[in-house]
Amino acid sequence: MALKDLLNEYRFDEEFIYEGLLLDISSQLKKLMEEKGITKKELAERMGVSPSYITKIFGGNNISLKTIAKVLSALEVDATLEIKKKSENSTETSVNDKKILVFID
Repeated sequence: MALKDLLNEYRFDEEFIYEGLLLDISSQLKKLMEEKGITKKELAERMGVSPSYITKIFGGNNISLKTIAKVLSALEVDATLEIKKKSENSTETSVNDKKILVFID
């Protein structure tokens, strides 16, 4: 079975969607950090948590909306959550408009 076929088979699987969202959110938060020139150590200091906690967040572990809000607050980013249909032509999103985008289909 080709990878494309496998992805299509699990496309609407709850765990598959969940893991994809975790990766997307983690990636977008990392991009925001890079744009602001903030290291994981500095982010940890701003949040009042340990660097290992930051590693856990960006490791794709169970990230709650509250945790996302704490990271965004520490990055001084006023963001919104927008749910959109996934486009066949869209493979990545931009964080320049300071939105966390979740694509659904």
